[in-house]
Amino acid sequence: MTDFTSFLDSQRAIAYFLEIFIAEFLFMHSFKKRSHFVVRLIALLVVVIPLMTTVNLYQNTSTPSRLLHLIIVISASILGMLFLYDYSPLSIASSCIAGVATQHIANKTLTLIILIPSLHSIILHSYITYILADIIVSAIVYAITYYLVARNYSPQKSSMRLNVISFVIIITCIGVNRLVVDYETGDVHSTIASCIYAIICCVLALAIQLYLYKWQQQQTEGQVIKELLTASEKQYEQWKAMVEFISIQTHDLKHMIDRIQRLAEKENVSIPDLEPIRESISGFSPLVKTGNDVLDVLLRNMSTLCLRQNIRFNCVSYTDCLGLYDSMSLYFLFANAIDNARSAADKVTDPGKRLIDVSLKQFGDSVIIHIWNYYEGKIEFENDLPVRAVDDNGNGYGIKSIKMLVDKFEGAINTKTENDIFHLNIILPLKH
Repeated sequence: MTDFTSFLDSQRAIAYFLEIFIAEFLFMHSFKKRSHFVVRLIALLVVVIPLMTTVNLYQNTSTPSRLLHLIIVISASILGMLFLYDYSPLSIASSCIAGVATQHIANKTLTLIILIPSLHSIILHSYITYILADIIVSAIVYAITYYLVARNYSPQKSSMRLNVISFVIIITCIGVNRLVVDYETGDVHSTIASCIYAIICCVLALAIQLYLYKWQQQQTEGQVIKELLTASEKQYEQWKAMVEFISIQTHDLKHMIDRIQRLAEKENVSIPDLEPIRESISGFSPLVKTGNDVLDVLLRNMSTLCLRQNIRFNCVSYTDCLGLYDSMSLYFLFANAIDNARSAADKVTDPGKRLIDVSLKQFGDSVIIHIWNYYEGKIEFENDLPVRAVDDNGNGYGIKSIKMLVDKFEGAINTKTENDIFHLNIILPLKH
């Protein structure tokens, strides 16, 4: 009988490890797998599962001893994930602790279900029915956790804050809960209270981790956008100096051509190359008049960039009131919006659809900006804004930085797709 009890205890220890291990995978979807992942996984299970039979999780040992063995199991799972995934150890440890919290929620939920009189005898009828109930409850809890938390979870590298939160979760969900379970009186109400307490602690721990991740993500994005704004400001100063120089030169050239034209007419001399030269000089003039000289030059330069990519760039402005806005902010807003459109239009294979259209209209006390372009593929949206992967150079923050500026201007932004066309609509209130 003792041998059979020891066998069951060892099987429960293995099951506990596997439940934690599976729960941890829910939070690892965004992590880079190491080479030969499947081989590594098989080798890990072959080594770790026999070791779990030596862990005394359910035998009548002291609370500190059982707590130590619990920490050993969790540590083994974390080391296993480090063996499988190539990522920051702190991030992997944080994700693993989130998996531990998820497993605790499933375990305590099963305990509460067993307390229901109509289900008590069915679940505890045999070891097989208990295992089936455990699998079903765990699957449901894991699915809900993945949908609500894990799928949006992707912690930053080397996050000390997440590491501290992970430590707090270990203390609350393992240490305190272990003490409550070991010293409970056996009363049904006491068991219910301890289970609800454990579930609340774990849910709050997961919520805190997710909130902290979102907060860190916003801080990182804000810092990157700030650096992009600084870089754009430097580029803007260079463009401004170049534009002023070109404006002076083209102004002088226009007067020179006018004098040559008058002299040629006076002397009855034909100069056939004069008109093409005049058209070339006119090409440096603003494409539209928005009331903001810097924005006018930017739109002209964007037209040139699109021409080099064999992208048609149509731009029309029915307002000249944008001089009321800060030139640097408008420069950054339009540069990002049109760069995003150029990136999408450049991937379009149909030559007739390699097109970007920009229009500015005044409507009452507001200016409506509409930018649309064709695109190919699928666009993912989050909070009604398109999202794409961010690289080390900050590419991918375009729409977020645009929204930040629109919010600064107390305006509104809207995006949508329709018939392979991406629409960006911005409304800016006119300042007085």
